Amino acid sequence: REIATQGDGFFAVFGSPRSCAAAVVSMQQALAARRWAGNEPVRVRMGVHAGEATETTTGLVGYDIHRTARVAAVAHGGQVLLSSTAAELVRDTLPETARLRDLGLHRLKDLSRPEHIFQLEAAGLQSEFPPLRSLDNPALANNLPAQSSRFIGREHELDELRPLVESHRVVTLTGAGGSGKTRLALQVAAELLDGSGDGVWLVELAGVSDEDAVAPGIAETLNVAVQPGRPVLEFLVDALLPQRILILLDNCEHVIGACAKVVDALVRRCPQVHLLTTSREPLGIAGEAIYRVPSLSLPHLEEEEGASQCDAVTLFLDRAADQGARIAMDSDSLSLILSICRRLDGMPLAIELAAARLRSLSLADLSDRLHQRFRLLTGGSRSALPRQQTLRATVDWSYSLLNDAEQAVLRRLAVFVEGFDLQAAEMVTSLADIEVFDITDLVSSLVDKSLVVADPTADGLRYRLLETIRQFAAERMVESGAQEASTVAAAHRDYFLALAEEAAPQTIGPHQSRWFERLRMESANLRRAFEYAVETPGDTELVLRFARALRYFWWVHDRGRPVIDSLIEAVERPESENDPALLVDALVTLALCVRTYDNALARRTASRAAAIARQIEDLSHLVDALWIGCAVTCFGGDLEQGRRLGAEAVERARQLGDDFRLASALGMYLLGAQLSSSVGEEGYDELLAEAVERARRAGALFLTQVLMNNAASATLRFGDVALARAQLEEAERTRVDVGGGINSVDVNFAWVLRLEGDLDGAAVRLQRTLRAARRAGERSGMAYAILGFACLSGDRGDWESSAQLHGAASELFDTVGELCQEPESGYRVESTTLGIAYLGEVQWQRLFAQGRTLEYQQVLSLAGSP
Repeated sequence: REIATQGDGFFAVFGSPRSCAAAVVSMQQALAARRWAGNEPVRVRMGVHAGEATETTTGLVGYDIHRTARVAAVAHGGQVLLSSTAAELVRDTLPETARLRDLGLHRLKDLSRPEHIFQLEAAGLQSEFPPLRSLDNPALANNLPAQSSRFIGREHELDELRPLVESHRVVTLTGAGGSGKTRLALQVAAELLDGSGDGVWLVELAGVSDEDAVAPGIAETLNVAVQPGRPVLEFLVDALLPQRILILLDNCEHVIGACAKVVDALVRRCPQVHLLTTSREPLGIAGEAIYRVPSLSLPHLEEEEGASQCDAVTLFLDRAADQGARIAMDSDSLSLILSICRRLDGMPLAIELAAARLRSLSLADLSDRLHQRFRLLTGGSRSALPRQQTLRATVDWSYSLLNDAEQAVLRRLAVFVEGFDLQAAEMVTSLADIEVFDITDLVSSLVDKSLVVADPTADGLRYRLLETIRQFAAERMVESGAQEASTVAAAHRDYFLALAEEAAPQTIGPHQSRWFERLRMESANLRRAFEYAVETPGDTELVLRFARALRYFWWVHDRGRPVIDSLIEAVERPESENDPALLVDALVTLALCVRTYDNALARRTASRAAAIARQIEDLSHLVDALWIGCAVTCFGGDLEQGRRLGAEAVERARQLGDDFRLASALGMYLLGAQLSSSVGEEGYDELLAEAVERARRAGALFLTQVLMNNAASATLRFGDVALARAQLEEAERTRVDVGGGINSVDVNFAWVLRLEGDLDGAAVRLQRTLRAARRAGERSGMAYAILGFACLSGDRGDWESSAQLHGAASELFDTVGELCQEPESGYRVESTTLGIAYLGEVQWQRLFAQGRTLEYQQVLSLAGSP
């Protein structure tokens, strides 16, 4: 009934073949008996196909759903069409009054292989119709070529492009080589072919090498007669003046000037002509609508639900099947395919070439070898254009069309990782041969040519190279010579060191959220710049300056193990002692960041920093070394020494009158009190209040988060769950403001939820901690999360898993060199005691020992963590 009110539609029927056939007949008969207000019969076209589909929250998805829609699209109102697959299923189960008429092979509007179509005939249904609206129908004038492979996905793009082409005289599809511009344009053209007007015509310009040949090429395709002595464009305009036609100009980039001239003339002088063009860059004429073709859809890194149905994965699987590759679609295979598609930027050509390699490589081998992508991704269709047969040729085609300055800027932009802004591009790519003020135009030109992607952000445009383009540009940089490569790398290093040093004082003040966000956006570039300084002989001073500038950013957001390993090596170089104050800064950063990996190293590093600071009699550096020394010493189990360091840090900080340093010193001194069971001693609450007030006065939101989290941990020791929750909620608010924080907030919140009886909520918090700590390599955070899972398993009565998880947590604590602190140590003793009582000492110890040897994935399985 709903379909009938629209007069057209598409639906799916589920059930046995017989019930399906009967339902379709009954439905069409009922619709044929209905009348519009004007006494016209309701005429609904129907398509029936059989296959697989997946139901999602937005409806049914899958190739066979699209195939069914294509079958319905070639029907006329009141007509029921069946694919050969559906016809075979229902042929012997039709109602007695129904039969199938063979309509032969027809090219549907997905341009792929012909489909054998049958018409359902039954009493009460119209039986005679005009020829089907397929691409073989002479009434649908076109020269659209058949495609050897089926069209995958792009539903969102098609929905946007169909009305865009209908409402604009000229639409240009732009995108990088291999992004699927041509195939998408062909599909749009096919779907707009409805029998009205003078048809849809493809003009392929890839083989046209002379701009003077563009207009003759179009005239030849459209069978426009020309005569010597008069410009071809004039004949073309005269011929097309009365026509209602859609012309698809494919591959305009290498003759862009001539294409712009011809299209502009047709748009101005032929009012019913519409043009759809594909090019690396826009034509640049009045009235042109530009549509940038995106990569194929992929789920976000943290969102893999429904990933098997995304366009990139579907394309990969389809092309792999064409190669005869059989892929068992389990979670491991899906993960590999997602990784491959992401590394190929979702580019259709790259994905198709990768799938073709499955003739000789396994899925795992293909994934492992993708770092050699330009050598690997060859051997596509021999019928494709030469520049489309390999990924290298496709990109090289675009690169060869650039002028010298554009080529230079593109290859220099390869030094950036994950993106850059215009200021960075100006400072890094403008060497002696290119002026700074020319970079804006050159980058804009590369965007227009689809070699650089421009992404809008809240602060303006941010640019990036697709990884395929970046790798190609990097190879061109190597070919340009070592001098240019080293000059660009040094410029990149210096720019991002200057940015880090500009940000340093802001990362502990009231604007730290904004600056953390800025540094987080440039995190990959900062790391690359730091690595270049590490790799360059004589750059030790620059390495230490990076460490000083990025101390709090690395603490909050990015303390990856490669960075730490490089810093460990740098502070041991003899030249690191040339500037003692700078060395102390680097050592403090190292101690702060290495604590979760190796507590013993953190203690030695903090001790060395304090000793140097005393030698040079620098009070501010001494305070920094003392408060971090207090923390790592206490975590290492030497509470008496840790509290002494903390007390001195507080005393020295008061002499400085520096709110941030005093709040830091007070926070670590109070941590020592907490760990040594001195929380209830006189003055503790007053010192905590002062620390929080000092941190807030300094605008140090992250430090406030640390203080409130530590306070909540102390509160839990006394069983005040409500107060601990309030303190953690404040810590979480500051974590949101800062945009990052410490994993122990989630761990402490998990304990609160456990004590409140919400075991599922506690598990969610621990899962989040475990994932984050695993990504960052923080073994301390992993240990506390696994300990939490051990206690939860016991709470649920699964004492065997609990014993093994306790063993795994214990192994991690020992590896880090850190004692399990309160209140967790109390929870561990309580859970262990109950487990031994249930399993017996021997069984518990056996399982505990097994837990100490478990691999990470086995621990995840026991914990039930995704």
